[in-house]
Amino acid sequence: MQILTRPLEALFTMVVAGLLWVLTAVPLVTLGPGTAGLAAVMMEWGEDGPPSVWSTFWGGFRSHLRQSLGLGFGAAVAGALLTIDLLYGLRATDAPLRAVVMVAAIIGILAVGGTLVFLFPVMVTYPAPWRRVLRNSALFAAAHPLTTLLSLFLLLLAALLVITVPAAVPAIAGFVTWVISRLVRRVFRRFAARQEAVARKSERTGPPVAAG
Repeated sequence: MQILTRPLEALFTMVVAGLLWVLTAVPLVTLGPGTAGLAAVMMEWGEDGPPSVWSTFWGGFRSHLRQSLGLGFGAAVAGALLTIDLLYGLRATDAPLRAVVMVAAIIGILAVGGTLVFLFPVMVTYPAPWRRVLRNSALFAAAHPLTTLLSLFLLLLAALLVITVPAAVPAIAGFVTWVISRLVRRVFRRFAARQEAVARKSERTGPPVAAG
């Protein structure tokens, strides 16, 4: 019986978390906090199964409300400017510096998108002031390009699926976020293992001895 109930529980959690995200994303201004709530659910999803979706989602929403509002607004502005640059490069065929603008826009979109892949998982896993959260997210994205690119591909695929089947938005959002959270948690585990190894090495060697 457990073989049947575990997948059903996982599916239920993904759909409900995705539905809560959709409801909080509708006003747009609360898209950031809603994404923080969705990330909180997926990042707390352990080997024993998913957490309480309702309390975990709203706990993440409230805990990171102010920070996610500011970072979400900044990401929206950066995304809008980069999209304008990309459209300019695509349409202005005879414009000077067209190639330079297009390359800069593509690099900027990858940088912003990669940072966003890690932004909310970092926010809920390693709470810190917004500058440190933003910096750490960018560093994780740059240090793990395969995870970053795969996550961006999944987000693009999700967007195409949403266009094709709009009614499936909650399920798509929940499932894709769950997959990305698995990838991100693997990165975080490797990071924690390296930090622990460095700490053990430091304990064995002891503090440096000052020269007499």
